[in-house]
Amino acid sequence: MRNPLKGDWQISGEAITCTYDSHCLALSNASGEPGFVRLPLKSKPRDGWYSARLDGAIAERTAGPLYFVNEFNHVLGDASIGSTTLFRLDNCKELALYIPVPAHCAFVFSNLDITRKRRIQKGAVASFCNETLRSRIAVVVPTYPSLENRYLCAFVHARVKAYRDAGVQVDVICARNSDGYGAYEYENVRVLRIPITELGHVLVREAYDAVLLHFFDEVYAAALDGVGLGKTRLFLWSHNPETRYWEWPLFTTPYFTEPPELTEDQRRLFEQKDAFVKIFNNKPNVSWIFISEAQKKRAEELIGISFNRSHVIANLVDEQRFPYAPKDPALRTKVFCVRKFDNIATYAVDLDVAAVLELSKRPVFGQMEFDFFGDGPLFDTLLEPIRHLENVRVHKRFLSHDEIAQQHATHGVGLFATRFDSQGVSMCEAAMSGLAVVSSDIDAANIFLPNDLGLLCETENPAAYADAIERLATDPDYFARCSAACHEKVFSLCRREMTIDKEIALLQNSLI
Repeated sequence: MRNPLKGDWQISGEAITCTYDSHCLALSNASGEPGFVRLPLKSKPRDGWYSARLDGAIAERTAGPLYFVNEFNHVLGDASIGSTTLFRLDNCKELALYIPVPAHCAFVFSNLDITRKRRIQKGAVASFCNETLRSRIAVVVPTYPSLENRYLCAFVHARVKAYRDAGVQVDVICARNSDGYGAYEYENVRVLRIPITELGHVLVREAYDAVLLHFFDEVYAAALDGVGLGKTRLFLWSHNPETRYWEWPLFTTPYFTEPPELTEDQRRLFEQKDAFVKIFNNKPNVSWIFISEAQKKRAEELIGISFNRSHVIANLVDEQRFPYAPKDPALRTKVFCVRKFDNIATYAVDLDVAAVLELSKRPVFGQMEFDFFGDGPLFDTLLEPIRHLENVRVHKRFLSHDEIAQQHATHGVGLFATRFDSQGVSMCEAAMSGLAVVSSDIDAANIFLPNDLGLLCETENPAAYADAIERLATDPDYFARCSAACHEKVFSLCRREMTIDKEIALLQNSLI
C-alpha cells in the first residue's frame, strides 16, 4: 500500500498534533490526558494474510503502538516501532490504522510498509514464526519490554540476557489475548508475539525440549493442556497471582479504597484455578519455581496441596549491572524512588509521598533531595502533594537498566514502601547497588532486606518511614552500616550464582 500513513487522520484530543511529511507521521500530545488518532485506508483490501513493517523513533517519553483495526475497531494486529507484523483480513469492509497517543509524548513513524503475502497464504504463520524461533528452549510471557514500555516483565528480560551471557539460547514468545503476530528486537533479544490461542500449536510445532512459562494461569492452562507436550519439560513460575489468587484483593485494590470481599464469581473462578493447578501439579513433566519458601508455603496453604517438583529461586538482581561500591556518606541525604504509577495500592506510592510530607516538617528536610521516577495513569495525582517542594524532583519517564544504575550511583537512600509483593525487584536492585533501602515490614522485604536495622517500617505509618530516613540522613555511621547490610543481603540471595546459575542447571538437566 502506497504511503499508508498519509491521509486525513481523525484526532481525539485537543492537544494532539498529527502531521505527515516526506513519508513520516509525527505525533505529539502536550496534555496530561491520553488520546488517539485513526485513519481508514482508502482502498478496500482483499482477504488474506498481510505483513507490515513499522519504523520510527521516540522523541519524548514514549509512543503508542499502531493497531490494524476493522470497521468495528476490532484489533486484527498491532505493531511496535521496529517490528514486523502478520495479520489476517477476513471479510472486512474497512481496514484502518489506530494509534493511541499517550500523555506528554512525541514520536515519529518514519515508515509503514504493508504487503499482502500472495505466495504463502497457507503457510504464512509457520513461515513468520520460523524466522524468529531457532532455539530448543522457549520463554513464554504475556508481555515483554519494548521501546514503548521498558518495564513490562523486565525481570524476565534480565533473565533472558543472563541466559544468553551464559551461552544458553532461548526463544522469547509473548502469548497475548489478541489477534495477529509480531516480531521485534529489544536490546538484541528477538521477541515473537502470538495469539495465546495459538501457543500450544506453536510449542508443539517447534518441538521444544523445555518451556519456561511466567504468569501461568487458566488461560495458559487451556492453551497447553492436551496439545501433546508430554515430552517437553514445563517450568511454571509463580510470582504471586498464579498461585495466591485467593488473596486477590491484597494486590489489586485501587488507591484510597478498602480491599473488597471476594465475589461469588471470583470464588467460582478461583475454585477452577485450584482444579487446573492440581491437574498440572500431577503432570510428571511439570516443575514449579517460587521466588521464596514463604511464598510457596502460603500458596500451598491457600490451595490445599503440596507442590511436586518445586524449586525456590529468587528473581535475578544482576550484580554486574548494579555493581556495589561503598557509598559516599554525602549521599545519605539523597533519596531515590522508581515506581509504577498504575492504580494499584500495593505499589504504595501514597505512603512514599506521605513520608516525604512528614519529613518536610522536620529540620533535616532542608538538607535532603528526593527523586521520583516512573510513569502511569496516577503519576500526576499521586505526586501532586509534593510537587511544590523545592528539593523534590519528579521525572515522568521510564528508565533503562543502565539509567537506573546511574541513578543508584548518585543516591544513597532508596524509598520503597509496599503493601504486598513477592520480591520487589526494583527495591532489590537499589540494595544491590548499596543504597540503604527503607521499605515496609512485610514478608517480601523481610526476606530480601536486613530486618534488624530499623529499615522496615509499619506499613501504614508514614512517620516510621520518615524516622528511618531521618536517622540515615543524620547518622553517617548508621547509613554506612545499612548500606553495606542491604547489599550483602540481596547479594546472598539474588546474585547470578544463586539465581541464573540454578535456573540454567535445571534447564541443562532437562536437555540431557
